[in-house]
Amino acid sequence: MLATLWLFACKKEDGKKVEFHALPFSSIVSDTLEIDSVRMNTFFSNPTSLFTIDDSLILVFDDNRSDKLCHFIHTKGYVVKSFGEWGRARGEFILPQGLSLSKDKKTCCVYDYNTQYTVCFSVKEALGVGNPVQDVIRMEEVESERPVEHRFYQVLALSDNRFLGFGNHPENRIQIFNQSKVLATYSDFPVLDEKEENNRSLWGNLASFGVSPDEKHIVITTGIGAAFEILSLSGEKISHKLVKGFYAPKYSIAQGAVPTCVIVCPETVVGFNALHVADDCFYAVLAGPEERYNEILKFDFDGECVHRYCLPSDIVYIHCMTVDKGRLWAFVENKDGEIKLIKARV
Repeated sequence: MLATLWLFACKKEDGKKVEFHALPFSSIVSDTLEIDSVRMNTFFSNPTSLFTIDDSLILVFDDNRSDKLCHFIHTKGYVVKSFGEWGRARGEFILPQGLSLSKDKKTCCVYDYNTQYTVCFSVKEALGVGNPVQDVIRMEEVESERPVEHRFYQVLALSDNRFLGFGNHPENRIQIFNQSKVLATYSDFPVLDEKEENNRSLWGNLASFGVSPDEKHIVITTGIGAAFEILSLSGEKISHKLVKGFYAPKYSIAQGAVPTCVIVCPETVVGFNALHVADDCFYAVLAGPEERYNEILKFDFDGECVHRYCLPSDIVYIHCMTVDKGRLWAFVENKDGEIKLIKARV
C-alpha cells in the first residue's frame, strides 16, 4: 500500500517547515498514451525545451551541441535551420540558460548566466538568411529603483516586450523587466529547508519555470526533492497562491559556490524533470523512489493532480515537452539511450 502513495505537503500559514501527507496514487485517473516517434539522437543529446511554431515546425534548444544552440525541426524529424552561436561576441553565448518563445511566436530569447545578457531572436529572420539577433539586453544597463541581482536561472518572454527572470536572491527571487528598467520584483520563498540559503537554492538550481500563455499563473518545480509553487500574475503584480511538495529534499553543497548551491548526492530524490504550463493547468514529470520517469502528470491550478499519462515502458526519461491543440510533443530517451521525438493525443 505504501508503494502506491506519494508524499505531498502544503505551506503553513505561518511559513514554517512544510508538513508531509500522503496522496493515494491509485486515485489518479490514468491513460496509457499511443505514441508516434522519430529517432533524433543522431542530432540531439540534451534537448531541454521545445515549442511548436506551427503544425509542422518545432523549435528546440539543446546546449550539448558544439555548433548551434537553437534548432527548427520538421515534425517528421529532420532539421530545417539552426541558430544561436557559442562565443563572446554580441548575441553569442558562454553559459546559456534555456530558450523561451513569445506568445505571438515572433520572438524567442535566451539568457546567458555568465554575461547576464538576454538575447532576443527574430523567429522570421532565424528561419531566413538575415541576422536573427533582434536585441541584446545587458542587465547591468536595466534601470531599477535600488540595486538588484540580475543573475537568473531562466528568463521567460512575456507580452509587450517584457521578461520574467527567475533567480534565488533573497531580495529579488523573480523579476519582471523590459529593455530599459525593472518593472517589479518578488522575494518570498516557500520553506522546504530550514537553512535559508539552502532553501533558496532548492528553488533555483535544477528547478523548472513556466508561465501560462494568458500570463495569469507562474509555476516553479524543484528537481531536488520534489515540490511546486503556483504564483498568481496580474499585470506586474506577483502573489503566492499555493505550494505542494512530494519528496523532502536531500542534497550536498557545491564546494566554494557563491551563493550557496545545492547539488545532487547519492541520497537525492530527483523530483520534477519536465514542465509545461497551459492556460488552465500544467503538465510535469514527477519521478522519485518509484522512478516514474515515463509518466506525465496533469495538475490544475488548485494544485490537484487530475490526470496521469503513462508512456510505453521502454521510455526511461522525458527531457522536455509541450502540449499544443490537444497534442503532446516530447523528447524522450529509451532504455537503449536513443533520443526520440514523440507525439500523442492528450
